[in-house]
Amino acid sequence: MPRIHHSLKFQIGVAISLLTTLFAASTLYSLHVIDQQQADDALVRLAGRLQFNQQQLTVQAMRYQENAPRDYPSYNRDLRLYFEDLKNTRAKLTEAIEAFAANRFDVSLTGDSMAMPPRLPARSHAIAGELAETWNDFSRKLDEKIGPDLDEPRLEWAAQWISENDAALESIAQRLSGTLRNDVADRAARANLINRSLLLSALLVALGTAWWFYRRVLAPLTAAVDGFKQVANGDFAHKVPISHDNEIGWLAQSFNHLSDRMDALRKLLTRLEQGADLEATLRTLSELLPPLIPVDWIGVLVRGPDGLIHLEMAFSDGRPDTVGSLSFEPDRTLLEECINSREPLHIPDVREMATLSPSYVFLQRLADRGRRDAIMLPIGGGAAIQGVAVFASRYPNNFRSEHLALLRNLGVLLGISLGRTIQLVESSRLATIGQFASGIAHEIRNPLGTIGLALEYLQSLDGLPDAATKRLAIASGEVSRLERLLADMLTYAKPLPLSRRPDDLPALVAETAATEMSEAQPIEVHASACPAVAMDRDRMRQVLLNLLHNAQHASPEGTAVRVRCEPGVPGWVEVRVSNAGPPIPEKIMERIFEPFVTTKATGTGLGLAIVHRIVRAHAGQINLVTGTPDGTTVTVRLPTAQGGTEASDVAEAQDRIPRSSTSA
Repeated sequence: MPRIHHSLKFQIGVAISLLTTLFAASTLYSLHVIDQQQADDALVRLAGRLQFNQQQLTVQAMRYQENAPRDYPSYNRDLRLYFEDLKNTRAKLTEAIEAFAANRFDVSLTGDSMAMPPRLPARSHAIAGELAETWNDFSRKLDEKIGPDLDEPRLEWAAQWISENDAALESIAQRLSGTLRNDVADRAARANLINRSLLLSALLVALGTAWWFYRRVLAPLTAAVDGFKQVANGDFAHKVPISHDNEIGWLAQSFNHLSDRMDALRKLLTRLEQGADLEATLRTLSELLPPLIPVDWIGVLVRGPDGLIHLEMAFSDGRPDTVGSLSFEPDRTLLEECINSREPLHIPDVREMATLSPSYVFLQRLADRGRRDAIMLPIGGGAAIQGVAVFASRYPNNFRSEHLALLRNLGVLLGISLGRTIQLVESSRLATIGQFASGIAHEIRNPLGTIGLALEYLQSLDGLPDAATKRLAIASGEVSRLERLLADMLTYAKPLPLSRRPDDLPALVAETAATEMSEAQPIEVHASACPAVAMDRDRMRQVLLNLLHNAQHASPEGTAVRVRCEPGVPGWVEVRVSNAGPPIPEKIMERIFEPFVTTKATGTGLGLAIVHRIVRAHAGQINLVTGTPDGTTVTVRLPTAQGGTEASDVAEAQDRIPRSSTSA
């Protein structure tokens, strides 16, 4: 679990928060400085007005002394003018000095309502206190000079007192004004320095963030993009350098993990293409698949010509697993479901699933081997499903969704590869049989031909006893049967080339049935319109002829053989041939599509085996059901030309080599 402070989200968030904080602090401090400057300007103006009022007090006194009254009218005039001015000036000075001394300034003094109330610096406030004391003493003595009778104040004495004692008051007022200006200037300079420092810090943080962003984001991203390009160009083993423990590093780590998986996939696919047999293919899977999927057991089960499911081979922990032979009926098993659905099937808990049905023979065997989680993968391509590959693990619920998705994506390729491997093995077996059959046929045909000629010669002689004639006829018939057997053996074992093209299967069914129909053996044909089927017309006619002959042979005399040709599930066409003959014995049914298995006394037992080969070479399916109200029915399913393109591609490869495949 990566630590949060290593995250780019966290680091970029911190950088943005720091920048935002610095710029916000600078902005707020600038607003504060503006408000402070406005308040300081008000203080400076108020100090100037105080100094002006002090000077006005002195000037008024000097003018009064110069024009002192000489009579009562003049005195009364000055009483109205000078004394009123003196009182107003004293009131203004008192209000201002008291405000400075208290360091509290009302709107009546400043004239404007301000966001920040004016406040005196410490030095200026100390001088303001000194000024207040001087002013109070000055005012008290001035009142003594004026006298207690305010109706007849001693203005001349007051003016003289002011003129003689204003120097101290003026000096302190000047000191207050000068000190205040200096304090305001210092405060403005300090605020300017702080604001510049904030802006410089924000700039340095921005430059540092840009440099950090380049080193920690852009440069690693550039390296990652270059790595992506190399991998995109096919260098799956390339690794992106992991320089930092952050999202970029985690991205590079994930990409390297992806490239490892892609390289493993490449090696896996290459080795699968080179696999010559089933053991080599399973060994490759057991070695190269575990890094991609947590699998420790791989097995292949194939449906044989007898209709049973057989465990062909298994690998456990990279080594062949001596699991023993295993064959079982596919009915009502999960393997049959997997084959029919052609989709991977996940079993999260094998042990629990195995207890749900006695038909789950393979799951019980797998549980006995200690496996708990399994995935079943159909083998083959398109319609050519031959069996199931099983990937298992010792731990229940061990395959996660990404493992299932990967296996699903690889499913078709792995299925085709395993199917091709099985087919190659079977083809090799059949090729060996074919060579053996060809050699046997060559060795038998020559003496058999000599025997046939000798029998013909003997039959042409006159005067033979009836018993000898009968024996010669029987011997000649047996020679003919042996020749047919040899021909069927060669047909079954030799390569089966096909010339396939889209064709009308219902028309071929009707045409073939018409040629085989007779009064003794009628044929009822029901052919519906169907999509075209990619088929070899001659080979498919051979299939139909064989099925019709078998049905006619099995049907009671005068009983019709029923043939239906109609669309099946989407992408398929079905042909069903039914007869009302007796059921086929169960022991024969288990091996009905195997060579040399027959219910006829004189049959070769290769007819249905050849039919089976031809149908499977067309990427089709064939099955046989007996003992139903309809009697015995053989169903052939062929993919349509449109819906079976993939199946056709697989079948084209199959056509060139002899094969034996399971029934569907």
